[in-house]
Amino acid sequence: ERCTACGLCALSCPAEAITMIAGERQPGEEKLYREEKYAAVYEINMLRCIFCGLCEEACPKEAIYLDGDIVQSDFLRKDFIYGKDKLVEAPLNQ
Repeated sequence: ERCTACGLCALSCPAEAITMIAGERQPGEEKLYREEKYAAVYEINMLRCIFCGLCEEACPKEAIYLDGDIVQSDFLRKDFIYGKDKLVEAPLNQ
């Protein structure tokens, strides 16, 4: 995970679609997080997102990017709030 919880993506979002809660890396978590701080909670409300890409431009670590996938339709609002489970890519097997 590249995110250092600096909050620049959330500040740059004109739709205020990004929410984040920072956490600090604990001893023994060096393999999970590169930096000492990380986003413990990171959510994007896809109903508010306007896909402008300003979050992508603001991120100094290139931790967030738009990949062109469309948001699938659904019936419940809660299903449009994407957490880290939907946003973080699985690491490549080496």
